[in-house]
Amino acid sequence: MTAVDDRPDPHGTRLVLGVAGAAVTVVLAVLTAFIEAVCTSVRVGGWPAVWVLPLAVGANIALIWFARTAVGAPWGWWFAAVPWFLVMIFAVGGTTEGDQLANSWLGLALLALGGMALVGPVAFLSARAPRPPRGSAV
Repeated sequence: MTAVDDRPDPHGTRLVLGVAGAAVTVVLAVLTAFIEAVCTSVRVGGWPAVWVLPLAVGANIALIWFARTAVGAPWGWWFAAVPWFLVMIFAVGGTTEGDQLANSWLGLALLALGGMALVGPVAFLSARAPRPPRGSAV
């Protein structure tokens, strides 16, 4: 008896689903990074919107989980991390109106915490002991 993952895929559905998952992950990463960057300039009653920090951490952890699951590979997190960091790098860059992220402590904290939320779970998962293959008697 073979495991579900061991069966041949004659129509390439896993490849198509992996590519579609990667495309959706890239779109979600760009969207969440843009929303997070825009929210750093929001003020509620004169106070900065610090709620964006836990929102960014939660969204980025969920994005890593989604990327690995949708792509179907442990390296699928790259499809979330690279676009997110690219948007954040462009958001830090100078504009004619001023910097979007680098002009406040909230923007810098968002960049640091959001980046750690993207890379932290990957480092944790890669440091774990590898699992034995399915169906092996260990």
